[in-house]
Amino acid sequence: MVTALLTLSLVGVIVLAAGFAIGYQAVRRDNLGQLDFATPLVVPPLLEPETDEEGRQAFDLRLRAGASELLPGTRTVTWGVNGDHLGPTLRMRRGDHVAVRVTNELSEASSLHWHGMRVPARMDGGPHQEVRPGGVWIPEWTVRQPAATLWYHPHPHGRTAEHVYRVSPA
Repeated sequence: MVTALLTLSLVGVIVLAAGFAIGYQAVRRDNLGQLDFATPLVVPPLLEPETDEEGRQAFDLRLRAGASELLPGTRTVTWGVNGDHLGPTLRMRRGDHVAVRVTNELSEASSLHWHGMRVPARMDGGPHQEVRPGGVWIPEWTVRQPAATLWYHPHPHGRTAEHVYRVSPA
């Protein structure tokens, strides 16, 4: 009797698992053709590097204040890199020796952190490497990683979020 009950229970579990597996296979796992994306993705413009006298791929980035229309008809004072908001796209290739001139034109200290880029610690641009107003920092490194989509952002100590979404007082 106990053996029959265990066998029946085991068969029930197997039937339930098979039903779940079959049902899972029928579930739609994409949204192709179901969503209407009305707002196009804005990709920041590509900043072409210049080859400097040392053969490095040199990028010039300026942290600055600007104004953006984040809401239709409303101008907002914002911070950006080489523009009013966000910053340009930087394209690097494995083996490139890169130098990035970061000039701080803001009214307070900031930094730039290369999120996901494999760089020496002293070139990372974290909270310990703030650039004072009017200051310049030139990190350099050789790209030694597979192709990836990465991003850079301000990373001053205790103020990272504020510098990333910055809306300055008018």
